[in-house]
Amino acid sequence: MTEIQKIITFLDTYQAKNGLEGLSAAEASRLLDEAGLLADDAAKPGEPVRRLLRNGSIPHAYKVQGKWVIPPSSRPVAAAESGPEKTSISRMKILLRLLYSILFLLVFEVLRLIVQLTVLGQYVYLLIMGVPSVPLRKFGARVSDYTYSVLRYLTLSENAKPYPFASFPGEVSPPEPDVSFE
Repeated sequence: MTEIQKIITFLDTYQAKNGLEGLSAAEASRLLDEAGLLADDAAKPGEPVRRLLRNGSIPHAYKVQGKWVIPPSSRPVAAAESGPEKTSISRMKILLRLLYSILFLLVFEVLRLIVQLTVLGQYVYLLIMGVPSVPLRKFGARVSDYTYSVLRYLTLSENAKPYPFASFPGEVSPPEPDVSFE
């Protein structure tokens, strides 16, 4: 089995297991990197997968409004079928996604409170000690990365359910080295 076949098989298996009808290039890149099948580019996340897509190595993938979609290879989707006008999604899948979204809306509210407490804690520490708390900065960065993945799921921009249904997201953007008060 070639490397491309392994990648396609892995993506097909993941989508079937999670009841997905397609993955974005960014989602596929993250999954393939976690599985050790295709290392992601730290400078340009998702670039290795987009390169495969542009080369036609994943022939069943297509673009919608400039964004790559990778459906299961067993069900290639023609460009005419793709996009917002596609109506083949079952109502049960929509309702299930709605239920997950309601759950993640509650998670988002808890995350909002955590962010507020982290900000207040950071400023109290800063006023007392005169320097920012490094652990609070790292914690804030992780919470904001997770919040971002929850928001992408809620806004239908990402199909993979966030943590606890998937692994906790890695550090997307670490805190800047120095804090500026300009």
